[in-house]
Amino acid sequence: MKKLLLTICLAVTAVLALQAETYSGNIVVNRNGQINNAMVTVTVTQGDNGLNTLTLQVPYFGTMVMTDVHSAYRKGVTVYSAERDVATNLGTMRTIVFARTIDGMMAADVAIPAQNTTMWFNTVGDHFQLPNSDMEDWNSSYDNEPNRWHGFKSAGGTYAPASASFASLGSSTDVRPGSNGTHSAVMTAGQVPLIGTIANGTMTNGKLMAGSYTAASTLNHAEMDMANGTDDFYMALYAKPDKFNVWLKYTQGTANANNKASVSVKTFDGTYYQEPVDKTYTNLSGSIVGGVIPVCDWTQYSFDFDYDSYAANGAATNAIFVTFSTNGNPGTGSKNDAVYVDDMELVYLGNITDLRYQGTTIAGWDPAVTTYNMEMAGEPNLDDFDATIEGVSAVLTKSMEQNADGSYRIAISVVSADLQNAACYIINVTAPAGLKGDVDNDNKLSISDVTALINYLLSHNTAINLQNADVDGDTKIGISDVTGLINMLLTGSH
Repeated sequence: MKKLLLTICLAVTAVLALQAETYSGNIVVNRNGQINNAMVTVTVTQGDNGLNTLTLQVPYFGTMVMTDVHSAYRKGVTVYSAERDVATNLGTMRTIVFARTIDGMMAADVAIPAQNTTMWFNTVGDHFQLPNSDMEDWNSSYDNEPNRWHGFKSAGGTYAPASASFASLGSSTDVRPGSNGTHSAVMTAGQVPLIGTIANGTMTNGKLMAGSYTAASTLNHAEMDMANGTDDFYMALYAKPDKFNVWLKYTQGTANANNKASVSVKTFDGTYYQEPVDKTYTNLSGSIVGGVIPVCDWTQYSFDFDYDSYAANGAATNAIFVTFSTNGNPGTGSKNDAVYVDDMELVYLGNITDLRYQGTTIAGWDPAVTTYNMEMAGEPNLDDFDATIEGVSAVLTKSMEQNADGSYRIAISVVSADLQNAACYIINVTAPAGLKGDVDNDNKLSISDVTALINYLLSHNTAINLQNADVDGDTKIGISDVTGLINMLLTGSH
């Protein structure tokens, strides 16, 4: 019996543990223009009624508990959107929360308008970004290359040692304008002695292979393969990005307007892939558009991803393969051509470009306006609301809750794949304004309205129009409404 009771207790404990999720991360608080950072926790507890309790530990305001929060779930993303009066260290405050979670990570926006305070909570970090994208982390133990990025010092192939002496990859203190960092990566082209061939400077997050002295041979390539047994030459990708941003600077040893540097970014399923290609590969899911770089001082380039051209492959998006070179054509260019790289970013869009009700754009629609009001008889149908979203991996969610006064709060949200870009539009739905005092809902005022209201107060069994019955406007139905209704009938003030 004791063993059975212990088993039951453990089972109950496990269920309770599943109902509460705690997220620990950094919160940035902007209070009256003053910024404060702190490590805090946010706990989401699911109740038996399917509603949630959000508990926030935040600076200045202490422990804030928001109850009966509705949620919406789609494609792995859960969205919580609520506006409540919440008890804080500074008193009860109207608080607006827009939180979203995926795979154990959370991002949340919190606003307390009366205190001119906004907060941004985030546990995602660099999960959806390229490792060492700012080129600040360098490996000095064996090759002096940027961690997770590679040149010919870490290359394979018969001619790898020789290639490393011709084309170099190293750090530079020449950083892009406005950088908070102190280093960029620079790859420099060299010239092979005796034969005079140019060895292009190259950097990749895969592995370089130098297998031939013939520059154009596909034995000289960058490759990536999830099965190679090491994460150092493989970069996982957790969602499809919309853009690839990077700061570049390109100089030439010998000026030639026909020579261009190159950037290649491919998304694929993680099985073997190389560039330059040696055959037709069908494991690609996407590629950036462009990637040809003329001579330039520090410039931020933004490349869109093209997934449509690779849709026929049916390939999953599990990895990302990035390669920079001093020239797009092997063996061309000139000695001392150099490409500097700094601050890469994968951009995941999450925007709503059109919000509709029953197929028609909502009146007054403006992406910058996040709150709309509608009148509607009866309960709204959430399926009547739809939106057009921007972001190849963005997720649209919808939720609805009924307020204490009988009105409805509808939240239409879009969330980017990395949770960082998100927008929540609120539609407040109220019943059409009725005839005050028309308790029996016959579109006129008469003694029958007084009778219906008294019967409702005595038994609550009489069906009445509660909105019209609130004659004195105090949001409660009481004897003062009967008195007010009688006065309206006697004086004809209606």
